[in-house]
Amino acid sequence: MRVLVTGAAGFIGSRLAAALRARGHEVAGVDLRGGEGVEAVDVRDLGALSALASRLRPDAVVHLAAFISAPESVERPAEYMEDNAMGTVNALEAARRSGAGRFIYFSSVAVYGEPSELPLREDSPLNPVNPYGLSKAMGEEAVRGYGRFYGLGYAILRPSNVYGPGQSPEYAGVIEAFARAIAEGRRPVIHGDGGQTRDFVHVDDVVEAAALALESGIRGRTYNVSSGRSISVNELARVFEEALGRGIEFGRGPPRPGDIYRSEVSNELITRELGWRPRVDLREGIRGILRAHGAQLV
Repeated sequence: MRVLVTGAAGFIGSRLAAALRARGHEVAGVDLRGGEGVEAVDVRDLGALSALASRLRPDAVVHLAAFISAPESVERPAEYMEDNAMGTVNALEAARRSGAGRFIYFSSVAVYGEPSELPLREDSPLNPVNPYGLSKAMGEEAVRGYGRFYGLGYAILRPSNVYGPGQSPEYAGVIEAFARAIAEGRRPVIHGDGGQTRDFVHVDDVVEAAALALESGIRGRTYNVSSGRSISVNELARVFEEALGRGIEFGRGPPRPGDIYRSEVSNELITRELGWRPRVDLREGIRGILRAHGAQLV
């Protein structure tokens, strides 16, 4: 299968492109930054993106390119709408014009917002609490619309909190922020009271879910991609201590704007329909990140 991956120089996109090539697919990547084997194309530029897709004639488009910081989106809402919502429309239009039959969209559990009940399931209400979540929800609606209007076969993936080695410090989640601080001899900072819960899923598991969704031929489906377990940030701090084999002094900071407090995400649907299961244990995943940063483990 010939696959066009947007955001192919990013944390998830670069791994997905490599994994798809290893599975025998022909992969072309685009990213604002460019890079080795990745063309420098901005998804906000419909003309450039469409011209590239029409030249490549992909069978499928996997769309990851996006701004991804909830707190930042509160300060820069218009930019998030333009890059995430309109960027998705542009990717869809490029897929349509080039004749691609499949579209895999990376959304986010941020579309759910602050939940009224847990765990979150694919049919839970969408009530984003920040512009990032809203931009992703708008992207989802565009994907569904292109499915209805043009018969585009699609799957929407809603990853929970993705972590793993190589995550950008610019958009680092709490696991990467903790690991980087520890490796640099600084105190990791817990924002708020630490009772906020998250569902952490390793980047390698997310890549496997995307590959399965692409190859399955399934159409018009939305899947959570998560560990299926929630953990508080205070509990996460203890997992870091266990992984290091020693105590850690944590600092405290104010809550981050735009953050939800509770999250627990069901992965039952993707497990049942695609046979996907998360394989990387959180403690071992954290040890891998700490090793990547050169931290000394007991």
